[in-house]
Amino acid sequence: MKVRTRRVLVLAFAFLLAACSEQAAAPRPSLAPDVHPTATPRPTNAANDLIYLRSVGSGGVTNILAIDARTGATTRTLADGSLSSDRATLYAPELVDGATRTLVHVVEVATSRELRSFTLDGAYRAIWTDSGLTALSRDGNHLALANSPVKIDGDWLTKFAVVGASSGATEAVFEVKGQSTYGFAAFSPDGRSLYLNQFGEGGTKLRVFDVPSATLLPAVTSEGAGLTQNGFRTPGIVSPDGRWMFSLDAGSATTNCTSTDGPQCIGNGKPPYVLALDLVSRRAATVALPVEQRSGDFEKYLLWSLAVAADGATVYAINPALGVIDEIDARQMTIRRTKSITVSRADQGAWAAIGRFFFPIAEAKRYITGGALVSPSGDRIYAAGYKGIAVMDTADLSSRAVWQTDGEFDALALTPDGERLYAVSNASGKIAIVGTRDGARLGELKIPAFGQTIVRIDSAR
Repeated sequence: MKVRTRRVLVLAFAFLLAACSEQAAAPRPSLAPDVHPTATPRPTNAANDLIYLRSVGSGGVTNILAIDARTGATTRTLADGSLSSDRATLYAPELVDGATRTLVHVVEVATSRELRSFTLDGAYRAIWTDSGLTALSRDGNHLALANSPVKIDGDWLTKFAVVGASSGATEAVFEVKGQSTYGFAAFSPDGRSLYLNQFGEGGTKLRVFDVPSATLLPAVTSEGAGLTQNGFRTPGIVSPDGRWMFSLDAGSATTNCTSTDGPQCIGNGKPPYVLALDLVSRRAATVALPVEQRSGDFEKYLLWSLAVAADGATVYAINPALGVIDEIDARQMTIRRTKSITVSRADQGAWAAIGRFFFPIAEAKRYITGGALVSPSGDRIYAAGYKGIAVMDTADLSSRAVWQTDGEFDALALTPDGERLYAVSNASGKIAIVGTRDGARLGELKIPAFGQTIVRIDSAR
């Protein structure tokens, strides 16, 4: 009977997980407004914003959806592409001539009007980081594109091209064939340095492609640390001026201790740390967080987020699942303050515990792509926790509230005035709308596929 009961529980959870993972296919990319918006929308939400969501659908087809926050209607669907720093212009590549050339459409986001276009040889696609950074330099003059890595004779072929954003003239091409693949990490504001993650060979390493010389270099650091991941690393976020990129490595809780080590044992686990990379000078620095903030709990381990103040002088490292927040001086790269905050984790009960026992991998499906923000006024921090959204005061780092305590959120975005917060939950396939004055629920939006990040919000006028 015990064996049969276990089988029944396994089957029950398998059906539940399968039902939760179903997603509708995303619409086909288009540069023109949709002819048929979402059917029969009805006004239910207390918000009149227009949000732009980067949505990854079936087969990896990616679009940018313009969604009416009041009705939930998708009013336009834009092809995937790289956005300018002000989010006003989109560079959307399209394969032409039998996928031997790439036509880049330059589009005005607000109207979907094509401003111009240019063509380059080779098959390339748009590239983003998980946190929403695109491969267009901050000065708007340089655009990076990539191929889809392919395996040839047992080796991976990876290719990047850097072109002039106005002329389309090729400035440099990076092409490598080997056991490693490369992914986009960041672009310097002047377009001279393309930062790449090298995957393989026993770890993930940060490299820099020097555009003027078309040469792949190791990233330079003053400390000799932080350029190879020790544990899970959060997607990078960039300072307001575009010069610095910050990410957090959650460290490692492993040790080399065995029963033959004797009475003493020195663990080799790594504490979490913040990595700051100067995208112009190619220098990096790290700030180690308190070793007590290291966690072997995989669920909590993934829930670190970073937020940068508007002046770029302060970085906050937050993990509401662990109940900690660190304030870092981004100029001196030192910790100013560390404080405990409300642990935003709900008791899920016996069924959830049984589910984790039978399906430990299922807990790893959540991936926070933009989990923390500082309010425009600079007085609050919002961060995604295990459950809900933690709200903290910047003055003393104290916990103010936990909103939407029944939700698991992956990406947060604020309206320019800070009055409304949009929180993407891929677990529920919805975006929650929250009034930031009091945490009031203003409504929710259904999303058709995986919502990676909200890339722009046009506030109601």
